[in-house]
Amino acid sequence: MSIPLSYSLRARLLFFLLAAIAVGALVQGAIAYRSTLAQADDIFDSLLQRTALSLGAGDGLLSAGPSRGDGAVSPAADDLIIQIWSPDGVRVFNSRSRRPLPDQIVLGFSDARIEGSTYRVYSLATPFQVIQVAQDMAVRTRMARALALRTIAPIAAAAPLLMFVIWCVVSWSLRPVKRARAQVAARQPEDLSPVNEDGLPDEIRPLIAELNLLLARIQSAFALQKQFVGDAAHELRSPLAALRLQLQALQRAPDAEARKQAEQRLAAGIDRATRLVEQLLSMARHESGVAREPLVAVDLSEVLRQTLSETLPAANAKSISLEQSGAGHAWVRGDPEALRLLARNLLDNAVKYTPDGGRVHLRLEPSDLGCAMLVDDSGPGIAPAERERVFDRFYRAEGNTQHGSGLGLAIARSIAERHGARITLHDAPWGAGLRVRVDFPAHPRADVARAAPAGAN
Repeated sequence: MSIPLSYSLRARLLFFLLAAIAVGALVQGAIAYRSTLAQADDIFDSLLQRTALSLGAGDGLLSAGPSRGDGAVSPAADDLIIQIWSPDGVRVFNSRSRRPLPDQIVLGFSDARIEGSTYRVYSLATPFQVIQVAQDMAVRTRMARALALRTIAPIAAAAPLLMFVIWCVVSWSLRPVKRARAQVAARQPEDLSPVNEDGLPDEIRPLIAELNLLLARIQSAFALQKQFVGDAAHELRSPLAALRLQLQALQRAPDAEARKQAEQRLAAGIDRATRLVEQLLSMARHESGVAREPLVAVDLSEVLRQTLSETLPAANAKSISLEQSGAGHAWVRGDPEALRLLARNLLDNAVKYTPDGGRVHLRLEPSDLGCAMLVDDSGPGIAPAERERVFDRFYRAEGNTQHGSGLGLAIARSIAERHGARITLHDAPWGAGLRVRVDFPAHPRADVARAAPAGAN
């Protein structure tokens, strides 16, 4: 298993920028050096040519006879050698040089090897004389190199200065990032306030903005969790106190009949407390940010049939008629367990609030959104003014005499929202009673053909 290597953005920027400056300075210096050498060579050749032309001007300026430059011979005299020949091949002039040029004359530019040194020679023929001007290549090379070094000196001096400027600019530009990192590192675990975005570069600002959004979501989730825990503790206090009273009544029962009645009340209280705990756990699971099962193709008709069979005993105990009609199949994309919990909460509420001998009707039908699940009951219904509030946790409609926790519809809405569905309350079609309508988005048939029906064994 390979371990990803961490790196510093500042160090990486400085390394590549400084390396680019160094390489660029070297390349530019090398190009400037070679270019200066070539230009200097052209200049020296031009000087040789101009010297020869100047000596060749006039009519046999140095034709008086063989002569030699006067004065002591010095090494500086070897830098430039001048020889002049008469038309008949007699050398009439030789500069003060201990190194005579070869007698063989090549007109124009040529190189000559004299006593271990290389000379650049320019020969010019006129009607009256032949002029040779030569220069030691070592001397002109030294002069050209000195000129080239003076040319690249500014580049060599500017490169370190530019590196220093780049170092300062990168360090200064990354100071806001360092400041943001320090803000996050200094935070306490409970501090979920936004990170200051002032002065951040455009490349870092979106990251900090997303971090602030994440902190806001975490803060909201913590607030909801805190509220939920407080509400749950408050709601559990009453059933636990009731269980204690029922247990005391059972212990003080004077006869078998009173004991039997106390046992039944205690069992009913335990069932209500169990149901409340189950609903609290369901609410916590569906409102938390934990990983959930992926959504798959689910047949709502099959979900309703399974839920109907689970609710049938409670309906039979109250002589309530349970019916299911509508489409034979209604495919949606969802979590099968969550959809069964949604349907069971709606059916449990319908059976609980429907009086003995009433009816509960389930129906699946097409809707503008895709398909709709309808749960109709013949109970007391809910006033229009309270139909939105009953979706709040632990809220119970006024005048409600049934035991309950006020979590069923809250859980149903949470599950519906997760599936992109819309849940609304209406009057039952037969007048008295309540209709709960859940509109689900349509499921593409192409996906349905590849998916197995939910609940199939």
